[in-house]
Amino acid sequence: MRDLLSLGELCALGSGLLWAVNSMMLRTRSHQVSPAAMNVIRCGSAAFFFWLWLPFSDPLAGLEQVTSGEWLLLIGSIVVGMVTGDTLYLTAIREIGLSRALALSSTYPLTTLLFEWLLLNRPASGGLALGCCLVALGVVLLSGQGKEPESRPVRLKYGVVLSLSAAVLWGLSTVMLYPAIAHLTLVQANSVRMPLVALVLYLIRLRSPAEFRRLDRRTLLVVAGSGLIGMGLSSLMYLASIKLIGATKAVTLTSVSPVFGMILGVVFLKEKVGLRVLLGIAACMGGVWLVL
Repeated sequence: MRDLLSLGELCALGSGLLWAVNSMMLRTRSHQVSPAAMNVIRCGSAAFFFWLWLPFSDPLAGLEQVTSGEWLLLIGSIVVGMVTGDTLYLTAIREIGLSRALALSSTYPLTTLLFEWLLLNRPASGGLALGCCLVALGVVLLSGQGKEPESRPVRLKYGVVLSLSAAVLWGLSTVMLYPAIAHLTLVQANSVRMPLVALVLYLIRLRSPAEFRRLDRRTLLVVAGSGLIGMGLSSLMYLASIKLIGATKAVTLTSVSPVFGMILGVVFLKEKVGLRVLLGIAACMGGVWLVL
């Protein structure tokens, strides 16, 4: 591994840390808000963040170069990854808890590697492929822990299927994003992505706006804050890393978030750490070392 990390690598690792913080915030409110409503609030607050930023970032720069195919890929990646994949992930958190849902869904570097090879014809180097496998092994080991206090029965198989489905959709969405943002700035891309996700979810997933009125102020602030952190800052760093170092390497480094999540879970959610967790963390770190 080099002495200094590149900007793209730092962005990917920073995105993983912020995503873990976002997940921990959501876990504290996951039984009070439906996944669809949670995503609407999160993406709505992130959209507000990017719209405020847009006038200061040359909003029309490069738009004439964006092709219709790139717009379709951008919209498709939104529906696949953020509308469907994120909702499955949030549902999985409610079913099997933060630790297992975060760990299982974080196997998406492998699906990204597969889709990048199938759709973009970009075979991975040996070090990158081995690093992806080690990270995947690490998160599988991490998924074996998660003795969180539950307020409802755990439906393990259902939660595992939801988490792994989210991983597949996130991998496909990431590969679709790589060519989609070729001529868009990061602020432009997110200024389109976030409000569109919020609008689509509001129209097709929420049966009644009354669900928002039932939320207390603290819950609303926590979920909106997670949107600023996870869908705002983390998403910005995530797209930057994809542009700078490519899809597979970016998602492999970002998927170190279970390690950050485990640390946060121990500190704030009183999760227990055993030998399996330590082995999982070691495998994740070994995979990251190979990728770097």
